[in-house]
Amino acid sequence: MRTYSEADIRDVALIGHGGAGKTSLGEAILYDTKSVTRLGRVDDESSNLDTEPEEKKRKGTINPHVAAVEWQKSKINFIDTSGQGDFLVDTLVAIAAADSALCVVSASDGVQVYTEKTWEEANALGLPRMIFINKMDRERADFAGVLEQITRTLSEKAVPVVLPIGQEAGFVGIVDLVTQKAYQFSEDGREVVPSGVPAAMAEEVAAAREKLIESIAASNDELMAKFFDAGTLTDA
Repeated sequence: MRTYSEADIRDVALIGHGGAGKTSLGEAILYDTKSVTRLGRVDDESSNLDTEPEEKKRKGTINPHVAAVEWQKSKINFIDTSGQGDFLVDTLVAIAAADSALCVVSASDGVQVYTEKTWEEANALGLPRMIFINKMDRERADFAGVLEQITRTLSEKAVPVVLPIGQEAGFVGIVDLVTQKAYQFSEDGREVVPSGVPAAMAEEVAAAREKLIESIAASNDELMAKFFDAGTLTDA
């Protein structure tokens, strides 16, 4: 078994309202990092994370579950938490044990009660946070609307690092605003194929990238000076 230095270990809590898809995201992380050989699913009770009989029956997480993956020579321990009020105490304990948090928000349901409550706890602990807008392929998925809600209710500093290509049944991929490259999904969703940025999104991508660069520059005096001198920042 490989040993890791403390600097190469990350503890990440998956937080958010129940039903946002935290466990399904955790299953995808396990599968994509080749930590498991099959993609577990909550709906058919094959989840690698929701393993207790009551969780299978409810099709939802009750107790925090920990899983570990290796990525780029680092070990990432992620804690899948419940987003239901009855089990909030255990979720708050899990957040306190983490050194960062990944907040999962449904693109069709938006920011909900326990999205805010768990976000507030992570904020009170000073944890670095990232937001994952999930379920972009569902009916009523609305990336722009949910992003506006996020900046209004969670943090005005939230800024996208990727944009979706389409939504609902037309969701086919993403654009990475840092590399300015697009990635589209195969029909079964299991493969990701690099592609050019859709021409119809060129202006949207340019504007979003500029906003991302400005946000990064504003976080650090040295970067702000570089931004004013060069008018932009490097990808790094």
